[in-house]
Amino acid sequence: MWVWIVIGVGSFLGLSLLVGFAVAAILGTIGRQISEIQQTDDWAMLPPTRASKEEDKEQTQEQDKSSRVDRLTKNH
Repeated sequence: MWVWIVIGVGSFLGLSLLVGFAVAAILGTIGRQISEIQQTDDWAMLPPTRASKEEDKEQTQEQDKSSRVDRLTKNH
């Protein structure tokens, strides 16, 4: 009779251990996928390079205009 009790308790503990490892593996996979999404989200939120080039053009145009005004005021 004690043998059956030991077998039952052992199988219960073994099954618990297997289920625990399975849940840990699933949660680990979910955690890795979430961290990958967050990492790719950082570069996805950056403006496209075209937008940054357009901003650079606007800034150089503004600088050109201000330098023209400076030159005109210095000449007069």
